[in-house]
Amino acid sequence: MGVAIEYLHKAFDLVDGEPKFVLEDVNLQVQDGEFICILGKSGCGKSTLLNLLAGYLKPDKGRIVVNGQEIDGPSAEWGVVFQQHALFPWYTVRENIEFGLRLQKRKDAGETATKLIEMIGLQDYENAYPAELSGGMAQRVGIARALAPDPAVLLMDEPLGALDALTREAMRQELTRIWQLSGKTIFFITHSVPEAVYLANRVVILKDGQVEADVPINLSRPRNMRDRAFLEYVDDFARMIAETEDEERAVCAE
Repeated sequence: MGVAIEYLHKAFDLVDGEPKFVLEDVNLQVQDGEFICILGKSGCGKSTLLNLLAGYLKPDKGRIVVNGQEIDGPSAEWGVVFQQHALFPWYTVRENIEFGLRLQKRKDAGETATKLIEMIGLQDYENAYPAELSGGMAQRVGIARALAPDPAVLLMDEPLGALDALTREAMRQELTRIWQLSGKTIFFITHSVPEAVYLANRVVILKDGQVEADVPINLSRPRNMRDRAFLEYVDDFARMIAETEDEERAVCAE
């Protein structure tokens, strides 16, 4: 059934008491299993949208519906992955993944963790602590922990943003693989145009709090970031986001 975002509005009060609309009349229909990248410059409303989806904020108008149920707060339907992995440093890889399941007294916690550790390819590190992991490995554990309760949707707020360039490139490939194996719906926040084109099967561009464009990515996988068709998507999206030619070149380079 998927996710329906209907007529979503969100404003914040400024010092002078005047409301500033961060999101206005946002409408999206998302099918199960889609990989949606939300793209736009800083301040366009990307993170606000994700926080509304996660239930950390409440909309002023509109609603969010998942599989026919309206969401009005934090929900088990969502798994959230942040830019920093936020793993518990005193727990091992396995213990971090099992943590939420143990709180729920799930009898399958160990079995579920084993499957997820295999999915993220860290079988040799299940007893390692976060300090012993690379940045990419730690982020994979964060993704597995978010997947452990079997949410309908995975929300990812620039989860690759803190990684170095080489690790980030490898993690794009790894994230694509995890998405294909899990079959989850993913909302992925980024300001990197090439990253959005590489990951998504649909890119939603926010500009000044509104949906500027909603574009399917008709490219086969695995994707080559040097292919002409790939670069055409990058150029088109950069033009939509940027307001000057210099800014357009900077957006393409990210």
